[in-house]
Amino acid sequence: MKKSTRKWITVAILATAAGIIFELPYMRYTFYDPLREGLGLTHEQFGELMSFYGTLAFIFYLPGGWLADRLSHKYLLGFSLVGTGLGGFYLSTWPDFGSAKILFAFWGITSIFTFWATLLKATSMLGDKSEQGKLFSLTEGGRGIITSVMALIATAMIARFGGSPGEFVFVLYLYSAVCILVGILAIIFVPHNKIPAEERENGMNVIKDMIEVAKMPITWLLAICIFSIYTVYTTSSYFTPYMTEVFGVSAATAALVATFKNHLFRPISGIVGTALTNKTGSSIPSMKISVVFLTALIVITLVLPVSTALLFVISIVIGLIGLMTFVLRGLYFAPVGEVGTPKRLLGAAMGLISTIAFTSDMFNFKIVGRILDNNPGISGYKMVFVYIIVLLVIAFVSLIFLKRASDNAISSNEESEKEEAVEKVV
Repeated sequence: MKKSTRKWITVAILATAAGIIFELPYMRYTFYDPLREGLGLTHEQFGELMSFYGTLAFIFYLPGGWLADRLSHKYLLGFSLVGTGLGGFYLSTWPDFGSAKILFAFWGITSIFTFWATLLKATSMLGDKSEQGKLFSLTEGGRGIITSVMALIATAMIARFGGSPGEFVFVLYLYSAVCILVGILAIIFVPHNKIPAEERENGMNVIKDMIEVAKMPITWLLAICIFSIYTVYTTSSYFTPYMTEVFGVSAATAALVATFKNHLFRPISGIVGTALTNKTGSSIPSMKISVVFLTALIVITLVLPVSTALLFVISIVIGLIGLMTFVLRGLYFAPVGEVGTPKRLLGAAMGLISTIAFTSDMFNFKIVGRILDNNPGISGYKMVFVYIIVLLVIAFVSLIFLKRASDNAISSNEESEKEEAVEKVV
């Protein structure tokens, strides 16, 4: 098999892996009622499961990055996907609450500890620094295609067979089987990440690795940038109640717009992100353009009069907001590989950045919920839009400094390479 062919097969496997592995732990967001009914849980217990999983995810991001630098991506991805799939089959037996917590703890290991940073590093190592934006964009776009197709198939199955726990197990069988199949394909096709013995020995101290990564300015600047963009992404879920509460549309209409926003535009984001990076040459200027465009869209929602005559306009704007947030999500880890981060530290860097960047899951919904509760109606949503604009301004400023840090890091790496070349000649 040609090297280029294997490369794009690997990209497809990584995109599919990213699209399928989180569907089982996060299935409650799409199929809340049949899952809760099957497990026989109260709303509070069901929420506790996800909080438990979220806490473990936060804990596992950092050591998961170190693990991705130490072990073969081929086997880490295979274990993660096969393990998650087997957990899905176990979930179909409808275990009791205590056993379900053990399952979600196991999923915290398979979907975060052994998977997340490994996925990011494996994607980054498929190309040089000029390809990082394209690789990550295509992975995010492919991930969107998989989640959309799987959701459509699952919805069709429920429509055909029913949504009671007895019938819903077939949906669990589907997701679990696909997860295991992709894991087997990862073991076959994903290349080993070979690290020179000297680098591997020097990097066995996890504390030393973390200190080295923490000293890199790009780590903190990118963490701030991703934190801001990711928080905008999660806050954008409130556009659905904005349409029902402010514009007065039906829940069905709002759900249709949300479906376009989350499932139609997400796959397209890979094409847009790739085109932007091809045009600008790297991910950072592409992200700056995307942030500016996204900010303009949020400003439009802020100033647009509430009128049924403008319902089509606001629907298009919300759809484009979804597109640009997914473009940014596809690009925001690319700078790690563009600045010449040592391969033995790629996983550690991505793990530390993820730990900081995704902390808003622990408090953002509470903040936005309080804003809306204390300011009913359109005034509350306007405050939320201003909140989003502030986050985007923070992201844009961090990108400015990130570009400077990136240029300095690249210059430093080039000088080091020249010095090494001269020493070899001498």
